[in-house]
Amino acid sequence: MIPQRIALLFLYVSLFTLALSGKADRKFEIDNENNCFLKDGQPFRYVAGCFHYFRAPHQYWSDRFTKLRAGGLNAIQTYIEWGSHEPREGEYHFEGDLNITDFFEKAQQADLLVVLRIGPYVCAERDLGGLPWWLLKYNVKLRSNDAIYMKYVEKWFDVLLPKIKPYLYKNGGPIITIQIENEYGAFGTCDFEYTSRLRDIVHSALGKDVILFTTDQPNHDGLRCAVIDQTLATIDFGTGQDPSRVFGVLRAHRASGPLVNSEFYPGWLDRWGEAHQKRSTGDVTYWLDKILAYNASVSFYMFYGGTSFGFNSGANYESGVYKPQITSYDYDSPLNEAGDTTDKYVAIKKVISKYLPVPEIAVKESSDKIKFGPVKLELTAAFPQLFTSSWKSKSATDPQVFEYLGARNGLVLYSTKIAFKPTSPSALTMDNLRDRAYVYVDKVYQGYIGRQEKALALPIRAKKGSVLDIVVENQGRINYGQEIAEHKGIFGDVRLGSKVLKNWNHIYLEDWEDFVTKEYHLNVAGSLEEVRNQGQSLTPAVLKGQFTLAADLKPADTFLNPSNLTKGFVYLNGKSLGRYWPANGPQVTLYIPGVWLKGYPESNELVIVELEDTPCLADGKCSVNFDDTPQIDAPVPENF
Repeated sequence: MIPQRIALLFLYVSLFTLALSGKADRKFEIDNENNCFLKDGQPFRYVAGCFHYFRAPHQYWSDRFTKLRAGGLNAIQTYIEWGSHEPREGEYHFEGDLNITDFFEKAQQADLLVVLRIGPYVCAERDLGGLPWWLLKYNVKLRSNDAIYMKYVEKWFDVLLPKIKPYLYKNGGPIITIQIENEYGAFGTCDFEYTSRLRDIVHSALGKDVILFTTDQPNHDGLRCAVIDQTLATIDFGTGQDPSRVFGVLRAHRASGPLVNSEFYPGWLDRWGEAHQKRSTGDVTYWLDKILAYNASVSFYMFYGGTSFGFNSGANYESGVYKPQITSYDYDSPLNEAGDTTDKYVAIKKVISKYLPVPEIAVKESSDKIKFGPVKLELTAAFPQLFTSSWKSKSATDPQVFEYLGARNGLVLYSTKIAFKPTSPSALTMDNLRDRAYVYVDKVYQGYIGRQEKALALPIRAKKGSVLDIVVENQGRINYGQEIAEHKGIFGDVRLGSKVLKNWNHIYLEDWEDFVTKEYHLNVAGSLEEVRNQGQSLTPAVLKGQFTLAADLKPADTFLNPSNLTKGFVYLNGKSLGRYWPANGPQVTLYIPGVWLKGYPESNELVIVELEDTPCLADGKCSVNFDDTPQIDAPVPENF
């Protein structure tokens, strides 16, 4: 027995030593003399596809990875979204759809390397560019060497970087390069102390042999602000830009190193009220061929876009106009929102095959889809029944913004009593509204004030002693440009005629993601009969539907169609699907992953918060259908 034990011990030690030596031999480096990457000593370039783990259920990750690899890609690129991992200060989440180590492992199992983008700012068309909303509680200067900001960045990196380290290529994992910040040159502040400090923090935690990189738009002003020592400089550009020209701009700022297009756009982002963005397959493949012929590495942004579930989509601010982004992040990508292959996918694979070996991997081109309905919706609570004592509340002389209250998203009710005799009607005006307000006098709807429409005044009829209620919707924090630090809610004075209104009560939830799971939709006051008898407003209204799939209908992907509703939020079995606004388009349907549906005989619960008046509330015939095809290219208004 003893000789056998000694032999087994020798075998284990040998295997362990072999594993260690294998890791020690793994190197991913830059050859500046030959302007290329070296993978284990051999020239290498990557063709990567962006796929954000937080935009797909974790049950679907392996399917998406397999399709990327089958399409000829040899790497994936993803952001790390700080705001999702730390939704409340000091509270960290890395489980389920946020399990980044599982994401890295599944990528490696699919024979994909990982290009990691850790921020802390990432943009990604996410709320506040992926930064935690609670930073705005403080007098903080975002994306700078500001002491308060960097205190929280360092705390976050102390949590994040140890999770990344085992998955570095040199340690046997798939991560080959790490991006710090994102398109910092476009921000315009040129804070080199900030970007250099980020570099040093990451190098200290992960080692100076780890390749760090930056990416920026190919213009001289931006690159002057963005390029820092000890990092690889890369650029991002889409169709219609000649690689020789834009890489020439890069070479004026960094004379050597591999050429990388870190964001090549096969599509583009969508915003409410604007036409669905598309890029032709012919243009994408033509310019991809030129990039690859230039011997550059490239990452598709996006190769699989997915969905901004919940309240995570953000907004742009362009030329003085606020432009909120839709829930779908389809992005006209080679893999569509449901992960199905497209003609663009097939054409891209053909181009890649000219430059890299493409593995023979069988994939299911389209996931199973189901359609059913209509599902009847019952009105279970109206506006006067909501915002009850079970919610958070705070009184203040002046209106308070969401962040100072501790409200992450959704709605806040601002309420005050009119203490003087007003004219009738009187003009209700606001200095600053972010973003959309529904106005009530004694629980009777008066109209809305909308930032996107630039309508910041509303005539109302009130009297001394009337209660003025203003329900403000946060439609998504700005994620790009200098306006990124703005707060949500009512900012500044509210006037009725010439009088400034004071003494406000605020009623809110800390996080509307919890509206169903913590049963706020059930804790209501009074009855619907009382609301109707007093002629009070029904909206915001809570609608509820119960349904059971047919015995022969297995759970599969589907698309909720709210086209006979107006504007609001949807929850399925406690999961927040996102915002809907079919009247404005271009998105009508909301994607539902099949793994979020319950199969027969279990019951599924649908909860909808409808914000605006819709005809079906009056006749009690509200319903929704579930379609097997998406609608994200619907007509949009022509007068925005």
